[in-house]
Amino acid sequence: MPIVTPLRRTAIIVRDMDRSMQFYGQVLGLNVWKRGEGGADNPALYTLLGAPPCTVRYVILQSEDVEWGMVGLFELRDPAPADDTHHAIDRANRGEACLVFHTPDVRRIHRGAREMGLTVLCPPTRLVLKAHGLESLEMTLRDPNGVLLNFIQ
Repeated sequence: MPIVTPLRRTAIIVRDMDRSMQFYGQVLGLNVWKRGEGGADNPALYTLLGAPPCTVRYVILQSEDVEWGMVGLFELRDPAPADDTHHAIDRANRGEACLVFHTPDVRRIHRGAREMGLTVLCPPTRLVLKAHGLESLEMTLRDPNGVLLNFIQ
């Protein structure tokens, strides 16, 4: 028997909160559940992220009013950490996680991502798994922070 619940949320350390909110809020349509900022007044915010003392700005997003499967965006600044990037931006890397979302409109997300100049690893593509009787329209891209995302219609 598991001792954990289904995944509550994914936390993403972002480079630019406003650009990240443009993607997750406007392109994907997620709504704000909680938002805030803290630093020396609440050191647990940076300590839990393994960061040295800094200011943490956060926004927790959700789809509709569901309180699981949420996306947390965390921006560290004053001082900001050194910029980390994946080894390869145009493909998945070993050890890398991928967020997977279901959507009624993969092509709309593709258009929004292209308008933002994001890296699209695979445009909307028909995936057929005959052995399992499954067929879907899917695409994979990187968000403004380089996080790998897959969308299934």
